Amino acid sequence: MKRSEHLKKLSWEHHDALKFARRIQRGMANGTPEERIARYVIFIVEILLQPHFELEEVSLIKRLHPTAAADIAVTRVIDEHREFNRLVAAIEGGGGDLRPLLESFVDLLKRHVKWEEQRFFPYCEQVLCAADLELIRGELDQGHVQGEVNWDDPFWG
Repeated sequence: MKRSEHLKKLSWEHHDALKFARRIQRGMANGTPEERIARYVIFIVEILLQPHFELEEVSLIKRLHPTAAADIAVTRVIDEHREFNRLVAAIEGGGGDLRPLLESFVDLLKRHVKWEEQRFFPYCEQVLCAADLELIRGELDQGHVQGEVNWDDPFWG
């Protein structure tokens, strides 16, 4: 899908998020202990996903007119960001069987990226003015987090 230059770095981060989801799935498929995978999930959320969510909420959503911010394309994004927080808190708690939580995390991550790429970003590109999009581009340039991070336990290999 063609993404405007203004939001392209968020799309790059989505590509990285899908790579992380595949790693989690591979780890579960190859029998990696769920506690090892959970540590990776918590790390990725803290280092990459949480800053990504904050950029979306501060740079994009706060600039939307209240009517536009109430659109399902936007409200679902916010709801899913909160769901990520709930899932990660449960994973961090570590009680019980982690597998369903990890599976839910991967499922939500994939659905969330698809929603944002197909509905949320095009909606923002449509309703935000050129001046706002240019400001957003500058903020994304400053806040963009590189997807390559050092993780010394490549359980997915």
